[in-house]
Amino acid sequence: MSATKRPILLIVGITIAIEVLMIVSGMGPDVLLVAAVAAAIGVGAWFIVDTAEAVPPVAPIRAAARQQPEHRVDRRVTRLRSGLAHGQTDSLSAERLHASLVGIIDDQLRAGHHVDRSADPATAAAIIGPELVRFIEDPAARAALPGPRDLDRIITQIERL
Repeated sequence: MSATKRPILLIVGITIAIEVLMIVSGMGPDVLLVAAVAAAIGVGAWFIVDTAEAVPPVAPIRAAARQQPEHRVDRRVTRLRSGLAHGQTDSLSAERLHASLVGIIDDQLRAGHHVDRSADPATAAAIIGPELVRFIEDPAARAALPGPRDLDRIITQIERL
């Protein structure tokens, strides 16, 4: 039997069976309406099955096979860097800058290493290194940020996280 005849015969057979069952049960069906509905459902099912067979299956991508994301520069770091190069500094802006940099460090730790600095400070300190730990925890760093070269080194270390 050909690939086209088999589904058509199946649709016709199911339609006839439905019609006979409805007549036997005394439902008195409208033959054309039931035939049209059964044919529409049968053709829809045939289309879905035929389409599913035509599309090749795709194997799921294993976690090990996925490529690791490339090291990207955080946009906030770029904005901070340009703001420092072209902006003025005062104590309030230095405090905001320090808070922003600490926030970026925390984000990088969570995103890149799945470590929360407040929950696991020892692991976080091992990842970020002593200079960034000193930058985060030193009260003097909150009041006045180091010079441009030191700040550039701190930003570069944040980018490497």
